[in-house]
Amino acid sequence: MTHEAQHNVVIIGAGYAGILAANRIQASLKPAEARRVRVVMVNSTGDFIDRIRLHEVAAGARATAATSLSEMLHARIEVVIGTVLDIDADKRMLSVETGEGVTFESYDTLVYAVGSVAALGAPGAEEFAHLLSNVDGADAARAAIAAGAPQQRIVVVGGGAAGVEAAAEFAEQRPSASVTLVSRGAVLGHLPVGSRRSVARSLEKLGVTVREGSSVRSVTERAVELDGGELVPSDVTVWTASFAVPVLAQQSGLGVDPIGRLLVDEELRVPAHPEIFGAGDAVRPPASVGAHLRMGCAIAMPLGAHAADNILRTLRGEPLKRLDVGFGAQCISIGRKDGLIQLLTRADEPRPLRITGRPGAIVKELVCSVLAFGSPRRERRLPGSLMLPSGPKRLPVGRLE
Repeated sequence: MTHEAQHNVVIIGAGYAGILAANRIQASLKPAEARRVRVVMVNSTGDFIDRIRLHEVAAGARATAATSLSEMLHARIEVVIGTVLDIDADKRMLSVETGEGVTFESYDTLVYAVGSVAALGAPGAEEFAHLLSNVDGADAARAAIAAGAPQQRIVVVGGGAAGVEAAAEFAEQRPSASVTLVSRGAVLGHLPVGSRRSVARSLEKLGVTVREGSSVRSVTERAVELDGGELVPSDVTVWTASFAVPVLAQQSGLGVDPIGRLLVDEELRVPAHPEIFGAGDAVRPPASVGAHLRMGCAIAMPLGAHAADNILRTLRGEPLKRLDVGFGAQCISIGRKDGLIQLLTRADEPRPLRITGRPGAIVKELVCSVLAFGSPRRERRLPGSLMLPSGPKRLPVGRLE
């Protein structure tokens, strides 16, 4: 694709990190810069998916988690709808499969923000379980639940925040259903005992049966088989257990970690190709700045913001800054009327403070509405509006291994 702009900035992926990075770059350009810089978003669909709302969609509490990219992106950002097949880092060229065939998109600066996908860890899960990491999975779960009997059996696999939120939402929206949450370890095992007990009480009130210490051996059309051979009857199985990343970086010959995340330096650049920046779930910063980080929109957005700021510094010939981002809280909804806000240190370690019950639900909804959805779009008009805690002075070792 030809263009008069002197510098092409291409972002792959219109998730939390990609949207924020694209808007922050475009809206921050001075008039003279805007005339010579072209910002392009490449995404497989024309929508931004608010993934933290997918459990609500699956339960029938929300119609959709999709918002048109035309509503999310700065008006000057060009959008290419297609799937990136390959990154030729030497030629600075993308191969993109669109509805009209394979096209090529050149870049001077690239932002790799492809996000994460569901990781299926049991035979039969791909065929018989609905994946809550994407729109198709959420829509399929909603359709299956809506078509089932009031007393249907719903099994949610995964004892993390996504599993807790899904199980609670299903139980609240379908009070006659039998909802079971299956977790390989303790449900929300990273949280303090008091917080876990609070969540357990809330799930019990909703009628959710919790099976901790239960690994899934296989999934069939009518049951989830546990490691010991026990069958948990299931009319609808929803999978939230784990996440993986797309294989694009690995297949393109870029450096990746053992699970396929793009390796970047302290400034979020690929060491061998400093014109490539990474942001979001699919990248791994070095432990010196990122040992405390985990997947999720709470970190994806500041990574997108940091990549954008360093790209702007590159365009202006200014020194780049090392990544410095931390945590403040983890927010978990337990249906529409209950929630948990766990206060965290900047290193993602729990503090002895938490907000539960109805106040927790109100805070969670505020965070979802303002931070996860508002910040990426707000950057169209107010670049630099996303403000989050800086990183800890001492980082834990091994969190990214």
